[in-house]
Amino acid sequence: MKRLRLLFYFTTIGIALGYFFAVLLSFFVQYAMLADESLVVFVWTVYGIMTGFVFKKIGNKYGFFIIEGLILILMLISGRMNILYYITKEVLGLTSVKQVQTPFLIALVLINLINLYIVLTRSKYQKVYTKEELKKVKEEEVKLSDLRHVDPEEEKRMKQQRKKVRIITLVCFAIFFAVYFAVPSFKSGINTAFATLSQFDTNAVIEYLRGWGAWAAVVSAILMVLQSIAAPIPAFLITLSNAAIFGWVIGAILSWSSAMAGAAVCFYIARGLGRDVVEKLTSKGAMASVDVFFERYGDRAILICRLLPFVSFDFVSYGAGLTNMGFWRFFIATGVGQLPATIVYSYVGGTLSGGARNLFIGLMCLFALSIVIGIMRRIYNDKHKVEEEKAAANTDKIEKSEVTEAAK
Repeated sequence: MKRLRLLFYFTTIGIALGYFFAVLLSFFVQYAMLADESLVVFVWTVYGIMTGFVFKKIGNKYGFFIIEGLILILMLISGRMNILYYITKEVLGLTSVKQVQTPFLIALVLINLINLYIVLTRSKYQKVYTKEELKKVKEEEVKLSDLRHVDPEEEKRMKQQRKKVRIITLVCFAIFFAVYFAVPSFKSGINTAFATLSQFDTNAVIEYLRGWGAWAAVVSAILMVLQSIAAPIPAFLITLSNAAIFGWVIGAILSWSSAMAGAAVCFYIARGLGRDVVEKLTSKGAMASVDVFFERYGDRAILICRLLPFVSFDFVSYGAGLTNMGFWRFFIATGVGQLPATIVYSYVGGTLSGGARNLFIGLMCLFALSIVIGIMRRIYNDKHKVEEEKAAANTDKIEKSEVTEAAK
């Protein structure tokens, strides 16, 4: 019964998240080519089912109702109160919105009533802490920064390495900006390139690259690196353009290799310029916690971000560079995670459509979200080590006492 309750509650949270992101997706037409609303709902529903099987208790009892409230706010702001009916119609593959209106409302009321009952009777199936008990549990939690084991010599070596990287980075920036402001043709070329990308139009990017003739591949690679460094623009625009110009195989190789170069540049820019600044703006303790996260789970976190098409690759690269994560761990995780996404955009996104494309993207997202669940569980276990050790010690004590009593 306990597992059924968890399964139902987490599944409905997954469905609610699916509708939430589907509603968001409907506001951005330029991303409709990546996935339709039915795929988004399906992926998050499966994610909810997986969490229902994995987790042993309900943490935030208001989770479902908060997400439901956010969806309602989105609909009120946009003035599109019927959007949920349209999404449900797409999910169920029906032809008319009228077919879903009454069943949808009945299902919504039932789900809310059942979840309300699950929340109100939560104490019968799991330990519910008072404020004082919860405070004590929080105090006993192991902080991520406490899990960090730092070698003073290694830290000293890394600081010296950062100084060298900082000097090289500053010199490169100085050269770039000197050329940018001193050479009008170079400045005009850079401005035109960014203006083309800012249109979010694949046809415009294709036309721009083809205009370079034999230099199109080189310009594409430079463009990928530049957008990684300075432009919060999705790289899939360049990837799709490469596939259209060079074919999906050559296009995928060009997109993947240039994206890897861009990721490496972002990593070293952050490592050279940002670490000391971030430590001053936050604290060394905060950065130590971030370091532990990347040291223990970072390669998987980067893999997730590379697999999910809606996560900015640039921000991930800069974020990893701010930590003590090793470059090769970052680079390998980036390469492995970037490859499926590149194949999706180069082949599936450019050649196939409809169900085949959605299936591939859906499987990719589900794989990434399953890694999310694994990381969440490991973080929870790491932070509750003291609690687990006490429970294990109590179990051993009980078993020993039972053996002693049996011997008597």
